Parts: sequence; structure tokens; C-alpha cells
Amino acid sequence: MRAGPGLLRILSALVFLPIFWGIVKMLGIWAYLALVLAAALVGLFELCALAEARGHRVPRSLAVVVVLVILASFATPGVRLEYGLLLALTAIPLAALARGGDWSPVIGDIGATLFAVTFVGVFFGYLLRLRLLTDLPKGDENGSDLVFLLFFIVWASDTAAYYVGGLLGRHPLAPAVSPRKTVEGAVGGLAGALAAAFVARLWFMQRLGVADCLLLGAGLGVAGMGGDLVESMLKRGAGVKDSARLVPGHGGLLDRVDSLLFAAPVLYYYYVCAMRIP
Repeated sequence: MRAGPGLLRILSALVFLPIFWGIVKMLGIWAYLALVLAAALVGLFELCALAEARGHRVPRSLAVVVVLVILASFATPGVRLEYGLLLALTAIPLAALARGGDWSPVIGDIGATLFAVTFVGVFFGYLLRLRLLTDLPKGDENGSDLVFLLFFIVWASDTAAYYVGGLLGRHPLAPAVSPRKTVEGAVGGLAGALAAAFVARLWFMQRLGVADCLLLGAGLGVAGMGGDLVESMLKRGAGVKDSARLVPGHGGLLDRVDSLLFAAPVLYYYYVCAMRIP
């Protein structure tokens, strides 16, 4: 008997959540950094494939180099973000010039490549920077708590939105982008994010106050849904259903982490501005 998409989502979560917990909490920072780096490169290739599906030419090897420089700027004090941006703005147009051929799509080719490298480099960079945060009471462990808090709230929101939308969804949220997403599912996702924030407060993040739970639950829930809709827009623009078929029940890697990517900067800046001990 073939498993439905809902069952596949549950089975995928049961497999990946314990693995992720072990990487973040048990194996240390280098295992997590390697995981993010590998995920960023997979995400980059998926995004390049979406651009190529519409006929854009993307220099993948150069894109990898630019993404690595941008990621290094988030993890290494000696590398600045401007280095990656300058490399992108000079090397990508020069690569298009050297390739030659028909010039009519060149602006689209350059734009698609610039978007791919900055989207992947910056958003995955915040996943690195969040893990590298330290604070006096807990030291390096605090970064692992924040990373797991991000995944816990966003995945709870995504799961709640999926099931509430499937059971109660009647009013389309953004039918031109994603016909299956509903207002009821979005409300369920927001409720799931808020509930997860309070569970995290009781479980592993006791320094969260009630106001922190409300603000982070709402902020991460809304940001995650925004990331999901953006990914749906990109896939619709490319004329594909999934960015790839990497994760059973979820499609490609970008299909799985789109919400996390948009929520990571929200958690990072909220923590730095409102929670970090000076």
C-alpha cells in the first residue's frame, strides 16, 4: 500500500528530527557547519535548476565559489560580506561576457545567477551565524539552543498549517501562487508556532519570557509562511511542482527549509536586540 503525503511527512520528521537533534546538540559546532554548508550547496543547485527550467544560463561553478565566500563572511570575522557581493557583481557579468552567444537573455541570466547566490549565501549564512552566537551564562551551548528553537517552532508551524489546512481549509490564502494553502491553514500554523514557543520555554529555553514566546511565535510563524509562499512563487514561475525530489513527502531541500531560511534572520535579530545579555 502506498503511503500518502501526510504519512510521508510524519515518517520524514521521525527520521530527520532525531538526526538533527544529535548533530546540533551532541556532535558540536563543526558537524552543524558542515551540514549547513552541504545544504546550502544542494539548495543552490536546486535554485539554479529552477532558473535553468526557464532557459536562463547559470555558471554553476562560479555560483558555488560566490556562495562559499558569502557564507564565509557569516562565519569568519576576517571575511566581509562585501567581498562576496563584489565578487558576484563583477565575476558573474564577466562570465556571461566570456561565454558569448545571444545577448538578448543576458540580463535575465545575470539576474537569475545573482539572485541564486545571494539568496542561498545570505539566508543560509544566518543559519551559521545563529549557531555561532554565544552568551555569558551558557557560552557556545546557547547557539545550539537557538538553532533548535528555530527548527522546533518553524517545523511545528509548518506541520500545524498542513494538517489544519487539510482538515478545515476553505478559504484560499494565495491561490495564484499556491492553490492548496488556505487562511485556515495559516491560522493553524500561527497557533502551532505560538504553542511550540511556550513548549520550548518549558522544555529547553527557560530564559524565554511570556512576551518572548508571543513575539517569537508570531514572528517566526509569519516569516516562515512568507518563505513558503516565496518558494511556491519561484516554483510556479519555473513551471515545476517541487524544487527537487530529495526528501520524501517534501520535495527538494528548498521545499523543506524555505520557512527556516526566512525565519532565521528574525530569530537572530530578535535575540541580539531583545534577549542577549550585554
